[in-house]
Amino acid sequence: MNKVTETLSITKLGLILSFFGPPLLLVPFQLLAPKPLTDSIVLLRELLFFLLAGVLILIIIKGEELNLQSVGIHSRHWGKSILWTLFLLLMFYIVVAGCLGIFQLIGISFGQEDGKYTNISSWVLTVVMLRAGVVEELFYRGYIMERLYKITNNRIIYLITPSIIFGLLHYRQGIGGIIIATATGLLFSYFYWRKRDLKINIMAHFLADFIPNVLIPMIN
Repeated sequence: MNKVTETLSITKLGLILSFFGPPLLLVPFQLLAPKPLTDSIVLLRELLFFLLAGVLILIIIKGEELNLQSVGIHSRHWGKSILWTLFLLLMFYIVVAGCLGIFQLIGISFGQEDGKYTNISSWVLTVVMLRAGVVEELFYRGYIMERLYKITNNRIIYLITPSIIFGLLHYRQGIGGIIIATATGLLFSYFYWRKRDLKINIMAHFLADFIPNVLIPMIN
């Protein structure tokens, strides 16, 4: 097996991990964990997600022999990154508001997941939001998009496919949740592809979850 073929095989392994690792990890917790969840169970789940991300980073650095810039992680232009984060966050809320308005007109329901997080403390919820920003953007934007682009060079595949998978992961929120997650996933995918700066996506994703789920309830 030559070097190119070996690297491609490793990349395919990384793609399998990125596509199927999060759902395979999430489903057992959703089926077997007691409801409502406890801080310790949620922290265990989040730790496993971060470990999964660590495995992917090892695949990138040791297996593919690439650096993290190959998935959009770099330390350049922090000032611009913060400004673009705020813009992406604004666009996110515009897309969500537009979807909710359409849902009202055509009668699609949008419900949050049942009260499984009722007993979860704010700091643990913050860890959940941080993991969502870091791990989901690393997997579904940085890695999948960059590697599918190299393998297929097909815009529909590397832009649309990860957004659909990302949307389906929100199936517990009903059809409305799937539509909103897919629409915002497309927004984040397009934005990543234009900027190639994953820290923008990570910060915007974290804030998009943190503001309504942790910050606003704390203020109220």
